[in-house]
Amino acid sequence: MTIPFGADLYQAVSPGGTVTLTQMFETFTGSQLPQAVSGVTVTITPGAGGAAVVGPTSAGLVSADESTYTYVWNPAPTIAPGDYLVLLSGTGANGPVSYTQAVTVAAPPSLAPAPGQYASVAQFRHEIGDEWTPEIRVQRALKRASETIDRNLIGARYVVDANGMPTDPGIINILMRATAAQCAFDLANNDPDHVKSQYASTSVGGISATRTLSAQGQAFPPLAPNAAQILHTVGALPGAPLLGW
Repeated sequence: MTIPFGADLYQAVSPGGTVTLTQMFETFTGSQLPQAVSGVTVTITPGAGGAAVVGPTSAGLVSADESTYTYVWNPAPTIAPGDYLVLLSGTGANGPVSYTQAVTVAAPPSLAPAPGQYASVAQFRHEIGDEWTPEIRVQRALKRASETIDRNLIGARYVVDANGMPTDPGIINILMRATAAQCAFDLANNDPDHVKSQYASTSVGGISATRTLSAQGQAFPPLAPNAAQILHTVGALPGAPLLGW
């Protein structure tokens, strides 16, 4: 007999990852009483049908008591995402017995940032440690920060996808960190529409701020010092060699 998988046996793994499959052969279904079996094999096939990607084979199966077997599956990085069925078969005192388990090979997450935004809210909070600014403010600031980074990257060369976003993991990480730093600066500056810089001084709620001459009348939002440091160090800004771009 073949015992179908239950919800408690459902597992997931990413291509190139590792998942450990464990099965105890029982004296009868649901008894939780172990039964010694022999000739145990494992077979893994696509849930939608097709050729087996593993086995049937006994290689890799490990058991300490001849009733509970463990198999470590390392799906190849090139394996097609989807549901897979794991069949563990053996022979017990009353004849052949087998169990099935379901394993989902999850599609790897896209590394490329969302169009027009180099960092997500979660990435911003992780990089900056800001857990209090409302998400709607952070989201808007990230879009403006991405635009500021874009303007300062004119002349930099790197591979992009159809949406104009970087595809190299290293470049993605650099732009994410620079955008997070720019976003933090913009939130602290509290001038999302770049209006206050048109005035030499402003006053709100009894608090006055005076701007230096260089900070007045700027045509573009200023680049945050921390963002400039990140981009300059990797060679994306004038004054540093364009290496690795």
